[in-house]
Amino acid sequence: MASVVYRNAKILISGALLNCSFNEFTIDYTAEILDDTTFCNGTTRSHKGGLTMAKMTGGGFIEFGQNLVEQVLFNAVGLDDTVITVFPDGITEGSSAPGAYSMKAVIDTFNVGGAVGALLGFDFSAAGQGIAA
Repeated sequence: MASVVYRNAKILISGALLNCSFNEFTIDYTAEILDDTTFCNGTTRSHKGGLTMAKMTGGGFIEFGQNLVEQVLFNAVGLDDTVITVFPDGITEGSSAPGAYSMKAVIDTFNVGGAVGALLGFDFSAAGQGIAA
């Protein structure tokens, strides 16, 4: 399993720039490990790589309004092909960024809540639909 955590990332979801709402973001990219052991392998198991899975999770502090985190994530829950893109710190328009990740996903979780007197927080998770690039 590979995990990447960005600090000060640029986070776009459905085209909305939301990085100022987030204070954590994780990308998990995994593959199934398939056992292809036969009687000819002797006493050693043999494996092949199977299907891959990309998952993005994150959280931060809620903001309400047009194209802000609450509206964008709430409206995207359960929708196919929500585009999520994460750039490393320092991306500028028209430049390329090694280490950037983008995928079409389904947002499966969006939670808002917190304790009395605390900043109102949120978290979300999204599962990839195809290849994470």
